[in-house]
Amino acid sequence: MENKKFTGTGHYEHSDGGEYKGEFVDGRYHGFGIMTFSNNDLYEGDWQNGLMHGTGEYHYFDSNKDRYVAEYKGEFKHGVRDGAGRMTYANRNIYEGQWQNDKRTGLGILWFANGDIYHGIWKFDQMIRGVYSLANGDKYDGEIKEGHFEGYGKYFWKEGKWFEGIFKEGEPYSGILFNLKGEIAEIKDGEIN
Repeated sequence: MENKKFTGTGHYEHSDGGEYKGEFVDGRYHGFGIMTFSNNDLYEGDWQNGLMHGTGEYHYFDSNKDRYVAEYKGEFKHGVRDGAGRMTYANRNIYEGQWQNDKRTGLGILWFANGDIYHGIWKFDQMIRGVYSLANGDKYDGEIKEGHFEGYGKYFWKEGKWFEGIFKEGEPYSGILFNLKGEIAEIKDGEIN
């Protein structure tokens, strides 16, 4: 196709079973187009110089279930998710926010299928710092590392007591625990003193 330098609207079938229908400029996908990939994933949106670039929708196909199980709607840059977008995962989690080089990076919200919600800063698909509201009514506001409350933060239990200080592996490690009566207790090395 590259040698023909076709410009206009057309249809191209790949040798691996994928196919593209849409606009071409100088033999490359450019403008609006729909691509069905060999694994049955589907992209519908903007193209630039043969790559997904601009705004579009990408649907992820699961051959075991014989249906689409996840989708991304948003911005693409040079073939990957980049910019603002919304991803609905196969496990029913939903992320909406910033992407960079195909990773959740920047400010974003993740609604978990179990009812938890995280709103905060992401870096390379990892939660860094934000507010994590649990489905049971508890809330954490602070640093997160590898999916655990880690570093400085505040934890508010739904019944009213709260902790402020350092967390280690998801648990209060060093800081002050405030109870419903306004009394305080010190936590040191994970133990109440």
